[in-house]
Amino acid sequence: MGFLNGLRRIRQRWDDWCGDHEMEVAIRRHLTGNGYHGGTAKFRAVRLVAVQRPGWLQVYRFEVTARVAQMAENDGPEPAPEYHDLFGLVRDDIRHKINVVRVFESEAERCSLFARWSDGLICLRGAHGLSDGVSSDLVN
Repeated sequence: MGFLNGLRRIRQRWDDWCGDHEMEVAIRRHLTGNGYHGGTAKFRAVRLVAVQRPGWLQVYRFEVTARVAQMAENDGPEPAPEYHDLFGLVRDDIRHKINVVRVFESEAERCSLFARWSDGLICLRGAHGLSDGVSSDLVN
């Protein structure tokens, strides 16, 4: 059982790995600027979900658990840390070096933005995409 648990942990780390340092920094910066501790956020399910040929414009989805940055009060004990599970999208335009990051507390809000951002792009269907579908292949 130890070997199988080790393989599961490796697979989970691979699934949660961002793989793009600039995108990870942009997400963490966005979280920090919007009331969270971005430096300690835990990423999950970072996936490419839409792309425009020849690949300059890409849309990624991600999920993150981030600690809420609380205002420091000098009176009384420090409150217990509060964490939020957030759903996010990144629109990465490599030509113009533009990363647009958005995070939401509901998955429905993320799906709504994804519908706008992915209009005219090649979208991934299925379990890793955000649109309805059965297969996890790229479709036009």
